[in-house]
Amino acid sequence: MESLRILLLAILLLAHLEMESTAAAERAGVVEMKVKTVVIDPNAQSPVVVLEGVAAKEFLPIWIDVPEARAISLEIEQVKTPRPLTHDLIRNILNGLGAKVNRITITDLLNNTYIATISMAIKGQESEIDSRPSDAIAIALRMKAPIYVSLQVIEKSKPPAGSTTRSGQTQKRLGVLGIWAQELTPELAKLMDSQSARGVIITDVITGGAAMKADVQRGDIITKLNDQPVPNTAALETLIQAMNTPGRVRIAMRSTVLRSSRMLPGQA
Repeated sequence: MESLRILLLAILLLAHLEMESTAAAERAGVVEMKVKTVVIDPNAQSPVVVLEGVAAKEFLPIWIDVPEARAISLEIEQVKTPRPLTHDLIRNILNGLGAKVNRITITDLLNNTYIATISMAIKGQESEIDSRPSDAIAIALRMKAPIYVSLQVIEKSKPPAGSTTRSGQTQKRLGVLGIWAQELTPELAKLMDSQSARGVIITDVITGGAAMKADVQRGDIITKLNDQPVPNTAALETLIQAMNTPGRVRIAMRSTVLRSSRMLPGQA
């Protein structure tokens, strides 16, 4: 009984310390976040790392380059490479020097460029290193360090606006599914390493819609609706209009990470 009591006290203490840590971070003007996923932004035709709040459901998308996106994805998926890549080498050097990465912080957003710092300690001496957020995140994942984002960055950051993409393609709002979408161009297909350029790519997910509830994400490619091929947005609209009554909709799609099939509540 006494050991159980001690265990419960320890759990309560850990929970209290975690709450205190979160509260202290917020008082300092930052929030702790974690990497939710890495996807392809069809508007910018470039990778995006999506950060998610640890305590609250806040999201921060950061547009990054392909090599850094690969480095982050490899660490998330725990893929081992035959030889150490750049960020693996940095981790090995830091570990060899006995350095500890205390945290990384995305501090500001200036002229559409995110600014980050890496806080580390070597032999008791702390240093703040200027860094690109993509590099800082890749290192934080490898060094098991927390990721913080300043509140001003969250306030400044907004999703890309506009009704057309850089390729000039018009996006279409498909309210029943809760998405914005456009055709999958050959350029996008090549960037996403897709074997087929036929399909509809999701450019945005409507808050609270069917797609969001099914965990559909920007960059996913719809290939079928109710087992019918979806080569373009016009075909998708036709299939939606052909549905006699609202009901569950089966969507087959290629994710930026894996192939999947989702069931969405089709609601007009």
